[in-house]
Amino acid sequence: MIIISKKMDEWAGFPDLMWDLGFEMDCEHSFDEYRKNSTLKLKEANSERERKRNILYLLEHADLQIVGNYLFSHWRYYTHWAYSYDEYDVDFLRRIITILKEKYIGV
Repeated sequence: MIIISKKMDEWAGFPDLMWDLGFEMDCEHSFDEYRKNSTLKLKEANSERERKRNILYLLEHADLQIVGNYLFSHWRYYTHWAYSYDEYDVDFLRRIITILKEKYIGV
């Protein structure tokens, strides 16, 4: 589905792919609304890794559109607004891509 390189700015064609699949770069608004209304129980996050673990858990239970919108928005954050990112951030996006692929298979 998506060829992943180690640097997010080398993800050639990623925005066009996401738009073609019907996803929106919505600044994570659809995910925030989903999280706010979710009844899923989460452990309190005491670190950035735990916060991302909670996000992944929520995305595993979200619908396809929310996952795609979140992925697109978060990729955009890293490539346009974040001052830096590390390999864990890239791995985080890879995990979201895996969730998205699993949701496509289930459709």
